[in-house]
Amino acid sequence: MNRAPIAVGVAVVAVVAVLCGGMVGLPLMMFGQASAEAAGCEVPSVAGSPVPGVGSWGSAETTNAAAIVAVGRQRQVPARGYVIALATAMQESTLRNLANANVPESLTLPHEGVGRDHDSVGLFQQRPGWGSVRERMTPSYAAGKFYEALVRVDGWERMRLTDAAQAVQRSGLPEAYQKWEDDAEQLAAQVLGLPSIDDIGGGAPTAPCGADDLGPVFVGPGGWVQPVRAKVVSPFGSRGGRLHAGVDLSKAGIRGDEIRAAAAGVVEQVKCDWYTTCDRDGNTRQRGCGWYVDIRHPGGTVTRYCHMIRRPEVSIGQQVTAGAVIGFVGSSGGSSGPHLHFEVHLKVRPGPFHANSTNAVDPVPFMLQRGAPLGPAS
Repeated sequence: MNRAPIAVGVAVVAVVAVLCGGMVGLPLMMFGQASAEAAGCEVPSVAGSPVPGVGSWGSAETTNAAAIVAVGRQRQVPARGYVIALATAMQESTLRNLANANVPESLTLPHEGVGRDHDSVGLFQQRPGWGSVRERMTPSYAAGKFYEALVRVDGWERMRLTDAAQAVQRSGLPEAYQKWEDDAEQLAAQVLGLPSIDDIGGGAPTAPCGADDLGPVFVGPGGWVQPVRAKVVSPFGSRGGRLHAGVDLSKAGIRGDEIRAAAAGVVEQVKCDWYTTCDRDGNTRQRGCGWYVDIRHPGGTVTRYCHMIRRPEVSIGQQVTAGAVIGFVGSSGGSSGPHLHFEVHLKVRPGPFHANSTNAVDPVPFMLQRGAPLGPAS
């Protein structure tokens, strides 16, 4: 980002003030307190209060982003909702208030581009059931309607971003919103003048306030810890003529649970298997680990953690301590449902890609010998 975040944060205050018709005594509460600006304000266009561009987003787009965030704050929507709304508008309109060549009235209203998708207009490409043309092309109105629908989705705060957005939009491209998550988190933070949206609980549902806030876990005397607290539901051994080179750990509601480094070491691999689709649930027709992490421990031991829900929280070369959060349970890759596939490899020669079926061992006795037996009761 090439702008100071606090300057844009001040602009959001100005946008909120304009949105509410010059509200007097607007609280400068840009850090997620429960109190919010007066609800039910009639929110006109914010074209008269441009916000400076942020990174690759120009002034028009950032002004629209500020309006989306401001409406979310007025309605006391949790900060995660701002991120979902921004990502949705990024996908639908690249944060531009679009008219539509098929809707003549829209061309007479202020707009920042012209689309041709059926009769959809505005930031969220809403169709007539969402309101009049003028209403749908008012950024604050469009954002408000999006939030109204979002908060009615049961469990939306725990969903992947793309699933929550799709529950509202019902797009023909349901996975398309996911790619905007990082951009939306960064832009939401920038327009609020925050270092990170995690600071107000707007991050991914797996760790809304950041992985560092999940706290430490007990590490056994041997320096090893359970990667997750869950049952072994599929053991190490031959499966369909091939070696199942680890164990699968799962339980009810495990999706999104944190995955911990089993021992101290250096992250050797962070990857999404090229032949799988990541950032979405896989299935048994696919192959591979999806998003996974390899950690090298002293003595040539490597542990592997597969099927994460999204890009892991660590990077190659990073030193991690036992129990550090490295990612979150998902079902990417060749997977029948949310679980952690956990592997242990011994006497692995230096360098990535050398942990394989020839040096894999059963993690159950290995972890038991190190005082960190696998299973929820340990």
